[in-house]
Amino acid sequence: MLERLKIFEFFAPYNFVLFDHNPEQLKMGASARGGTRSTPTASPTGNAGASGNGTEQTTVTVTKARLVGPETKKFCDTLIAWCAPASLGSKAAATVATGQQWGSKPSMLLMQWGPPAAGFTFTATMSKVDIQYLRVSFLGIPTHATVTLSLKEEPTILPMTNPTSGGRPGRNRHMMLADETLMSVATKTFGNPSAWRAIAEVNGIDDPTSLRPGDVVYLPAPDELKQLAGATR
Repeated sequence: MLERLKIFEFFAPYNFVLFDHNPEQLKMGASARGGTRSTPTASPTGNAGASGNGTEQTTVTVTKARLVGPETKKFCDTLIAWCAPASLGSKAAATVATGQQWGSKPSMLLMQWGPPAAGFTFTATMSKVDIQYLRVSFLGIPTHATVTLSLKEEPTILPMTNPTSGGRPGRNRHMMLADETLMSVATKTFGNPSAWRAIAEVNGIDDPTSLRPGDVVYLPAPDELKQLAGATR
């Protein structure tokens, strides 16, 4: 399974968004400020930084990353709060960590996709968020959304906060064995072979037969499993 796109709040890594489906496209661009051209440099953390004159600004556009499940609305609200901190969400932890006035600046974020040495890892602020809700459960809870984001890199000399990784709270990781299928995993874990659909939805799996031994899947928590089952009725 491919490593999924994650965005953490730099000074409060427990406040994060973990996307269920990776974006259709990730676009990066750089522009020189004040008519001075500079050459991007790579930091040990994988950041696409600027050269010594500090005149280059890197922007990132993430197109149609998908969120699926009962935490869709919560994650969407978090993204909006990062873009407009005075409108949504609590910034108490960041206020204590940075000493800045609440809501005075967009939150510093850490974006990760793939392994740090070969993938994307950089600090940024959110400049634009577009959300389209595609599915709502019978309880009125959004369960599927596509998200397009625009971010502006904000290089920092501060040490990276060590974010939590992996699945959402309550989910367990499972490595597929040679003789396993999603149905057999669902039967063994939940006692219900039809729960394979919920596992597939959580992991963004369109073709269950594409799984190979060694692939890692996240298993929904019991409460999440019930909510996913209710959303598909």
